[in-house]
Amino acid sequence: MLAVNHILESVREEEPFAQPARILWIDRRRDLITLMTLSEPYKAPWSTSLRDIESMVRSGKLRIVSMRMPAFMLQSDEELSEAAKAKRTECWNLIRPILEGRHSDRIYYPGTLGEIVYAYAKEAGKAPKTIFRHLYRYWALGMTPNAFIGRYLNSGARGTQREFTNGKKPGRPPIYLGERAVETAKLLTDDDKAFIKIGYSLYKDNKVKYISDAYIKTLNKFYRAELAAPDGSDIGRPLKLLEHLPTENQFRYWGKKAFDDVTIRRGRKGERKWAMDDRAIVGTAHQGVRGPCHRFEIDATIADIYLVSRFNRRWIIGRPVVYVVVDVFSRMIVGVHVGLEGPSWNIARLALFNAFTDKVEYCASLGITISPEEWPCEHLPQEVVADRGEMLSDGAESLVNGLHVTLDILPPFRADWKGTVESSFRTLNNLTQIHWTAGAVRSREKERGERDYRLDATLDLEEFTRILVKAVLHRNHHSRDPDRLSKVMIQQDVDPTPISIWNWAADQGLMETNVRTKEEVYLHLLPRAKGSVRPGGIYFNGMYYSNMLDPMGTRSAQVRATGRESIEVWHEPLADHIWIKNFHGAFVRCPLRASETRFQGKRMEEVVDMLEITSTVSPESKYADLNSRVELDEFIESTVATAKAEKAQSMAPASKSESLKDIRANRRMERDANRVLALAGAPTALTKKSVDALSVKSSTTSHDYAGERSAEVISLLSRVGRNGVKK
Repeated sequence: MLAVNHILESVREEEPFAQPARILWIDRRRDLITLMTLSEPYKAPWSTSLRDIESMVRSGKLRIVSMRMPAFMLQSDEELSEAAKAKRTECWNLIRPILEGRHSDRIYYPGTLGEIVYAYAKEAGKAPKTIFRHLYRYWALGMTPNAFIGRYLNSGARGTQREFTNGKKPGRPPIYLGERAVETAKLLTDDDKAFIKIGYSLYKDNKVKYISDAYIKTLNKFYRAELAAPDGSDIGRPLKLLEHLPTENQFRYWGKKAFDDVTIRRGRKGERKWAMDDRAIVGTAHQGVRGPCHRFEIDATIADIYLVSRFNRRWIIGRPVVYVVVDVFSRMIVGVHVGLEGPSWNIARLALFNAFTDKVEYCASLGITISPEEWPCEHLPQEVVADRGEMLSDGAESLVNGLHVTLDILPPFRADWKGTVESSFRTLNNLTQIHWTAGAVRSREKERGERDYRLDATLDLEEFTRILVKAVLHRNHHSRDPDRLSKVMIQQDVDPTPISIWNWAADQGLMETNVRTKEEVYLHLLPRAKGSVRPGGIYFNGMYYSNMLDPMGTRSAQVRATGRESIEVWHEPLADHIWIKNFHGAFVRCPLRASETRFQGKRMEEVVDMLEITSTVSPESKYADLNSRVELDEFIESTVATAKAEKAQSMAPASKSESLKDIRANRRMERDANRVLALAGAPTALTKKSVDALSVKSSTTSHDYAGERSAEVISLLSRVGRNGVKK
């Protein structure tokens, strides 16, 4: 089934598909499809018969292909500068009235685009070629606002510290009375920048009113002359000379580099006022659902059951958080996620990632085998309806700008506005029989003397997730809601179940999928964190992963000499693998090292909890360790003291050479004596009587080992006294 944003390519490079072309518009009533050829310089879109294109696809002359996104577009909002974001917004707002206005459908019809653009350009006061250029770029690069990110990924020297040599100093030379004065600007050191950051934080945190006040306080604190006053106090010390002071412009520049404008406004206004007046408002509310994938609802609930750890079933890990994503049109549950972290964007993004990706692979990771037809949901929607708690987050902006999904954020205390997903929680609770499972939270209050239900926790996180997924599959196939049927559905005998409505709508061409590449989904939805490259591979969250970008181990060998290196890591719920970017911006999967099999199949939060639990030392163990070390220290000191006393009682040799000349002979004699003791089965502690008997018993054996020196060995044994101490 062809969809908007699909890319078609001719198998034999026949015109007009000698170059790949992107689908911009489909009108089945008019038998019309509008495409754009993806070759630079970009040219105007062209239209043809939809039936002809579908026939060419079915016959194999055309095929649907996937093109890698340009590297400059594979950047999340956190990686973009404020200037780049502003430029993107400016370009998007320039063409948005054409794409979303009253002529949004007509621009794709043959012969109408030029007329509409020229009229709009005259109204907006812009050159028509500027409008055309922006439209072509938007269409060619995937129809997302991120198409207007500047292509400056590899330009300039971003992050490089400027070097000033030969006495040159930064900035424009000062002018006094019309003449250039002697340069007095200081070359700032790392200490200077640290002082500026500390001083600028006074302004950032609203401790002072103006930046100039923070500058004066910084000079007062860190730039006084190192001369003590007569009374020994700091009062009255002058400032250092002018050439040793940072200028106010330098103070402003490096202060703003340390704290961006948003951070400054947030700190000066305070958290509450910032959240009320200045936080970004993302998304708009839209009414009317036209088909599957038009609108998804997402919500979370804390399950009424206590779980145990998969590493040790005696560890109770608390109640899980369940996220569910539901398609509003069909009521199909398109995504689910069970985690241990509280409701937040970090967990909501994993639920959305599950909704947007293949379910066969997801179920296989849980040991559940399904066919693609049983859960055919791996699509991005046009809109997502969610609560403020999850989506009023800086990270959620990637959903809007990176994946072009409209966010409809509900006001507080209005759960009834997303009743589809709310009702699914009640259904899943009944299907999973959660209230009758061991460890479940009872609705009634626990009576006095009754056993604590938390002690009955039995299921682990994976087992509970498997139960939930099975319940989701059952609901999708067997939950009936006749009110969802339209007149056409009733005429065509559509079963009122989510899967039937979904499949019927797909056959009728009503699905409004938001087609995006895997790289875009991974980039904007998978949680990103910092890992490190170490000699053993990539180290992340206490685990080692194989570095697939370093198959020969060159980089790992290098960090042994230079120290560990930081690396950006994207991770899924399972700890089995992580994702990193290669030099082209594409994602590379890095599996766990073979030595980390104990983490295989475990969730990332489970591993973190386990490592934290096992690394914690109980007070009893800590005391026992200290006590044992004290006893060991006392034993060592007493043993050494006894040995020193016995050595002092023995006859000292005449000279150094006499002490050292017979080391080898003494060693052989001591070795032979130990062998005799071992063969004779002598106890560790010998008495005087047992020594005499042992000497006679061992004389023959000692001769075998010591030969002619057997007499010396017997003499050595005869000198062993009580407790094995020599006399």
